[in-house]
Amino acid sequence: MTEKEAQSAENLVPEQVEAPAAEAVAEETEALRRELEEERKKSAEYYDQWLRSVAELRNYKKRVEQEREQMAQEAASSLVLRLLPILDDFERALAVLPDEKLLRFSWIEGVVLIYRRLQAVLEQHGLRAIEAVGKPFDPYFHEAVLFEEVPAEQDGLVLAELQKGYKWGERLLRPALVKVGKGRVTPPEAAQEAPAQAESPTTEGEPQEKFEGAP
Repeated sequence: MTEKEAQSAENLVPEQVEAPAAEAVAEETEALRRELEEERKKSAEYYDQWLRSVAELRNYKKRVEQEREQMAQEAASSLVLRLLPILDDFERALAVLPDEKLLRFSWIEGVVLIYRRLQAVLEQHGLRAIEAVGKPFDPYFHEAVLFEEVPAEQDGLVLAELQKGYKWGERLLRPALVKVGKGRVTPPEAAQEAPAQAESPTTEGEPQEKFEGAP
């Protein structure tokens, strides 16, 4: 073997050795890239699941708070609804006081003070009286129990309040019992008879003159 052949053999050995190594590195790099891509997908999926879990937990907390507030409001409104007859009794009692001189008695002043304190506490917690007298009749807030004939311009107006109505916040607690005006309707016959009545003195006067002139 000559020196040139030996040198060419030595030159071929590194190329043959580096070629499989480069292929192995490339395959390992591709495998790592695919693995990294899969891990990124899993990480994105886990992150989305975490976001959904956090949103569901927040919605659950809000729903629980709303249900708790609603239950508290219902319990409070139920209690206030039972106290309304007591307010009605206070108002009826104070409305029929026989004489202002009786207010000099301490026990009457105490009753008035108890009524005002009870009313103030309930108003602080959301109780509101419904305005009725002089307002147009509203079937949602008013309940008509009496009707009275009135001029046409007062048709549909609340004339009197028989029992106060109340709201608890924006919720209707009890409608007001009211008397509603009903406009008078003039029948067509009455309108036609009006001109005839105006002409009646002249028509009836002629027979009367004939009767008076008779022998």
